[in-house]
Amino acid sequence: MRHYRENFAESKLLAETVLAETIQLGVRPNPINFMVWYEYLLKRDAFVVDRIAVARDHEETAVELFNHIVSRICVMNEIDGLVLKLVNDIISDIDGWESNLERHTQTLEQALSDLSAKSDVNLASMVVKNVVESVKDLTDSARGMKSKMEEVRSEVDTLKKQLEVSYKEAHTDPLTGIGNRRAMDKFVAENLDENSFDNFSCIILDIDYFKRINDQHGHMVGDSVLRFIAKLLQQASKGQDFVGRFGGEEFILLLPQTSASNAYAFAEKLRKLLQDTNLKLRNTQDTLKFTASIGVSTYRKGEMVTDFINRADNALYVAKGTGRNRVVDEIEAANTKFA
Repeated sequence: MRHYRENFAESKLLAETVLAETIQLGVRPNPINFMVWYEYLLKRDAFVVDRIAVARDHEETAVELFNHIVSRICVMNEIDGLVLKLVNDIISDIDGWESNLERHTQTLEQALSDLSAKSDVNLASMVVKNVVESVKDLTDSARGMKSKMEEVRSEVDTLKKQLEVSYKEAHTDPLTGIGNRRAMDKFVAENLDENSFDNFSCIILDIDYFKRINDQHGHMVGDSVLRFIAKLLQQASKGQDFVGRFGGEEFILLLPQTSASNAYAFAEKLRKLLQDTNLKLRNTQDTLKFTASIGVSTYRKGEMVTDFINRADNALYVAKGTGRNRVVDEIEAANTKFA
């Protein structure tokens, strides 16, 4: 696959624009930023377009976008290579079978011509024998083609399974098994549109004092806590909702067809569920309790997805700064000031 299809003049203009814009915005034009901004100017990847403003100010986001771009290109190249090989193999086999069929057709036509022109019994018998042998060869060829096509179908099924595994790995958080940022972006693209105004909500949840859990019990226990919470959130959510890991000890829930009031009520339900849950530590009699701080926002018509999610993140920040183990929505967050 040739990922970049622009000609020399188009590529030159894009490169010059990247340099001009990054320098004007104070973004270092290093290879990572250059590729990210180049992709942004192409406007082909909604994930890059949506997060470019964050990448401008946060180097780790630029690296995340760079890895996303490289991963996408590599996966598509691999897919294209495998599909192209299969297609070429099929075409080659069909060409061979077509040639074989044409040869046998000519043999049969000649045999029929000879049979109609001659009345000699021995000659007619020989012609019939040739016809039978030709038909037998053609039948064997058809069986071989059928066998080959079954092999190709098996290869296609294998490729499909490999692609399904690759897709799942690319969209799944490896620790918790729930969606990652890429899966979140895909969910937003498929479920958020101009008709989602006032009924598409976001919940961002952060485990309180998670570092303390890691320090006191070790990172293995901390990982178990994250997996346990991910499972709880999945069980508590509706099938239409998205549950993902937002980073570190943060989780994000995207709720289509959910108003601000219903999202807040659901967030409060989650807060109480976590507060009242005890996790039994393996090989001990001890149990671990934990709480979470939660921020809630609802999509506003026409806004950037990053603004929508950032308001939930800001509400979470307010929840943690005003006592933890509480739910704060975007309205309360906008009206709260604290040191």
